[in-house]
Amino acid sequence: MREDPESLGVLTVIHDVIYLVDRLRFDAALSGRLGFGRALLHRRPLSDVVPEPALLLPSTMTWDDAARAALARPTGSKAIPVVVGFPDGGLGIAPVGPLVDYLSRRYEVMALRDDLTGLGNRRMLAERASGIDQPGVTAALLLIGLNRFKQINDTVGHVNGDELIRHVAAALSRVCPANTVYRLGGDEFVVFLDSVGGLPYPQCPLEERLERTGAYLLEAIRGPFEVAGVPIGVEAAVGAAHSGPAGMGDLDALMVAAETAMYAAKQDRTQVEVWTPVLGSATAVDLGLQTQLRAAIGDGQLVLHYQPLVDARTRRVASLEALVRWAHPQRGLLPPGAFVPQAESSDIIHQLTERVLADAVTQAARWHRGGWPVPVAVNLAAPVLARDHIVTAIRDLLAESGLPPSALIVEITESAVMTRPEQSTDRLRAIRALGVRIAMDDFGTGYTSLALLSQLPLDELKLDRAFVMRVHQRQERAIVEAVARMAGQLGLTSVAEGVEDEQTAQTLVEMGVDLLQGYHFSKPLPADRLTAFIPALAGAHR
Repeated sequence: MREDPESLGVLTVIHDVIYLVDRLRFDAALSGRLGFGRALLHRRPLSDVVPEPALLLPSTMTWDDAARAALARPTGSKAIPVVVGFPDGGLGIAPVGPLVDYLSRRYEVMALRDDLTGLGNRRMLAERASGIDQPGVTAALLLIGLNRFKQINDTVGHVNGDELIRHVAAALSRVCPANTVYRLGGDEFVVFLDSVGGLPYPQCPLEERLERTGAYLLEAIRGPFEVAGVPIGVEAAVGAAHSGPAGMGDLDALMVAAETAMYAAKQDRTQVEVWTPVLGSATAVDLGLQTQLRAAIGDGQLVLHYQPLVDARTRRVASLEALVRWAHPQRGLLPPGAFVPQAESSDIIHQLTERVLADAVTQAARWHRGGWPVPVAVNLAAPVLARDHIVTAIRDLLAESGLPPSALIVEITESAVMTRPEQSTDRLRAIRALGVRIAMDDFGTGYTSLALLSQLPLDELKLDRAFVMRVHQRQERAIVEAVARMAGQLGLTSVAEGVEDEQTAQTLVEMGVDLLQGYHFSKPLPADRLTAFIPALAGAHR
């Protein structure tokens, strides 16, 4: 080693134990504190120079694992080179410096990047947005939150849930400018532009540009993406904000505004919302909504509107879907998206569902006694389906009202079933045993396996409006045709929701869809305004 200054050390193997005399120890041993090192060590055992065996790492070990192993040694040994073992039995010596440098670079990246997707994280976003308070700068931020991601995780497992997150991240990266997409953690992503000039649709007003950009992002991540051999579609909501309004000159304010808008989009099911001061004040009012809703159920403030489902060929009304509204004393008639999601997050959903069921069954029985035997459908949320009590409640309501069980349709969503598949299937079978019909709503947006679909006691498949609205596009047309054909082979009635025009209706007829629902035929109406449909109802059921 004295003749080769570049040598890192000398390896010695004693009884299959490897010892390393590295450069630092070699020089100290030769010189000693007083310069008598060689004399003092003459004929002394190697253990006087090297008290512990060398750290041996296989050459196949990753840089991360090697660096951690090297730095895990006692403090006095951290600078000593490590011994590398090769597959052929050969040995080598590696300095610790490159491992430390690698770890330094690695953790620098980790501090700014999301480990799962490689996207920038919250800290990188904060650094990027540090200049939005400069005069003349208007930044834009779009917050994207996936819907029902916890249920997806519970269904396909967290490993596959992570894979779906990576698909979404890649899809956003493909359609957004470089270094503008960030992952905040969980199921939330941010697209941040330090200038609204980077937004598409320059011919539109700023708020409209943000709204259209949000819709474009949702389309980009809709999928379906194949995860564990299962195609999974992605639903999400977008909240958008820009730094133009007063008080929006920092990232925290932008994030709060975008989050407020995103939750409004989720609650109202509008998919995209752009923050406004009015939206911010409305959200503050909603903090007491659950308390008000609990009182509203008892005070008779909930009202039902009914939307017809028509036979695709005869255009006669085949059934009605009951949709709840809240006649709020101050805010007027509220759609279900404004309060049902909050009810589903508490035990209020059980009271609300029982009220809706009771009113719908009573009204349907009244129509039957009047000679208009039209079936009525009522939606059941996942928490309601999870309780045995719902079967008893339906049985008692039918008995009290005298309504034939076949005149009641229970609608459930894919997500409601997949929350607890076995329990939900048993509950639906018990409801079906009463003679009640079962419909699966929003089919195609969730992740029901075909095996489970064949086991469920279903009568109807209601194709989600997202496919119906794009039925003139090749991919969506193929999906609708496949669902209609599959429904027919399973003996189920196929239903298309969201039919807005005659061209779409005719296309769906050609595809073999059985029932159509949408504003093209009628918006949801109170019971007393359905008089115009009574002749069609009578003709359809004679």
